[in-house]
Amino acid sequence: MSAFVKSDTRTPVPGDIVFAHSNGIMGRAIRFGEFLRWRKGSHWNHACVISRVTQDGTAYVIQADLHGVNEARLDSVGEYVIIEPPARVNRNKILAFTKAQLGSKYGILSILSIVTDIITPNWFPAMRRKNSWICSAVTGEALRYGGWLHNFPDIYTVTPAQLFDALATTP
Repeated sequence: MSAFVKSDTRTPVPGDIVFAHSNGIMGRAIRFGEFLRWRKGSHWNHACVISRVTQDGTAYVIQADLHGVNEARLDSVGEYVIIEPPARVNRNKILAFTKAQLGSKYGILSILSIVTDIITPNWFPAMRRKNSWICSAVTGEALRYGGWLHNFPDIYTVTPAQLFDALATTP
C-alpha cells in the first residue's frame, strides 16, 4: 500500500503526490459534488506533484488551479498529505510530464463537465476543452506517464477523491 505521510513528518521529495484540503469556494464545491455523486465525502479536493525542494527546505508543487498549470509553494495549498508514488513509478517521468504542462490553461469546461456527469446518467457525453487541465487529471496523467496504470473510465474527469482512493488501494 502507498505510504500516506503527514507533511510535518516527512521531507517532500520531487515526484511525490500531494492531496490537499482547502476551504475556499472551489474546494467546498468539489467536495460537495463528490458527496452528491458517491454519497460519501472526501477530505481532499486538490491534487498536485512536488516539483522541487530548495536547500532551505521550501517545497514547491506543480498544480492546475484557476490560474492554469503553475508552480507554487507547497504551503499555499492548504492542509495536505504527501504520498509516495507506487514503487514501480518513475519519478523523473512524473516530473517531466508535469513540467511540460506548465502554462497550460485550467479546464473550467472540464469542471462543468464533471458537474454535468454528477447530475446526469453515465451515458451523457462529457465535454472539455483541448489543452486544458484540472488538478487531479494532470496529476493522474503524470502518474500514468510515470508507469502507474489504473482503469479510470476517463482520466481527464477523475476527481481528487477518486485519484486518492485509487492510490490508496495500489499495492
